[in-house]
Amino acid sequence: MNAEFLASRNIYKAYVSCRRRKRNTANARKFDMRFSQNIVRLTRALQSGKYTPGKSICFVVRNPKPREVFAADFKERIVHHLLVEELEKYWEKIFIFDSFACRKGKGNLAAVERVAHFMRSVTDNGRRRAFFLQIDIASFFMSIDKAILWQLLKKGMEKQFKEPGKAEQVAGIAKTLLFHDPTKKYYNKAKASEWKLVPDKKSLFHCEQGKGLPIGNLTSQFFANVYLNELDQYAKHTLKIRCYVRYVDDIVVIHESKNKLAEYFNKIKVFLREKLKLKLKPAVKLAGLSCGINFLGYVQHVFYRLPRRRVLNNVRNTMQKWDFVRKIKEFDFEDLKKLRSSINSYLSYMAHASAKKAVKRFFQEYSWVLEYFKLLPGKVVLKDEIINAEKQRIYKKVYGG
Repeated sequence: MNAEFLASRNIYKAYVSCRRRKRNTANARKFDMRFSQNIVRLTRALQSGKYTPGKSICFVVRNPKPREVFAADFKERIVHHLLVEELEKYWEKIFIFDSFACRKGKGNLAAVERVAHFMRSVTDNGRRRAFFLQIDIASFFMSIDKAILWQLLKKGMEKQFKEPGKAEQVAGIAKTLLFHDPTKKYYNKAKASEWKLVPDKKSLFHCEQGKGLPIGNLTSQFFANVYLNELDQYAKHTLKIRCYVRYVDDIVVIHESKNKLAEYFNKIKVFLREKLKLKLKPAVKLAGLSCGINFLGYVQHVFYRLPRRRVLNNVRNTMQKWDFVRKIKEFDFEDLKKLRSSINSYLSYMAHASAKKAVKRFFQEYSWVLEYFKLLPGKVVLKDEIINAEKQRIYKKVYGG
């Protein structure tokens, strides 16, 4: 049997890739405490074909909308990286250029910039009128049919792997992860009040039999791209849509003819229903480009980009909470690091929009921020006296005096 895929060096490489972003999590530290034992045990389970996923941590996030998340254990995340990195070698050659979610060198900003490029192209740099169609799939992750997805994955693996042993190994792990039901065994971290916020149609606990992928896993993100690649290929090669951009299940199509967009919409709707058993959300946007396209956190116009009002409201709410905390207690060093992270996240977001006046108003409204931070281009840093005071505090704690 081909042993290369499940060789120790590949599993270690997947561990390093996984640890890069999860280094300081409790699960990662727990795994590292008995690293040699855990990595050997995982390797043996995978090589023997006896690997089974463990319990996930289930919790609810509220922003931007309430949704349940199943976070796999660190050990499972290693397997996710191992599988996805192997399957990507084939699927990255198959995916269209204009699919932007969860792919190396892509991302939401690249997707927004691609939309801006298409807007300028279709309008001949604003000289012609054009329209856009924006559609979204209803309860996408909870509606994915595992049987259909498995056939797509299996078809791809048959083309990708010529060695029977390797094909068997990869397929075995892919099938185990795809058909694993995390709702059977999990750690619940959500309060009863939080569960009430999650609609049934957005929960794995209320999915139809054989449907639904857990939000929060690398494999789910990759599998979603495989699933909707069918739509991408249909849109690009059958319908011949040139200006088509997809990020997860949020799709934007741009054309000079409003009637043509309506035709595309009807054909995409039928294709999704018949081929992938998916439905579109009732709210469909078909309008002129002069309205701007509200896409991935920005409102994109032909020549400029504005921050989304909801994002600005979220920032305002966050800063008001920090202002309240400031008035009832003195910030400690950990508070300031969290506040710095929030402000820099906001500044990074605004750097990609036409928002100089909004940033200026931010520092006028929250001028107290500059008591703790120095403002540099595109970010804030803690003032030297605050850093020095923290160093002295740590020194005294360790050495006394």
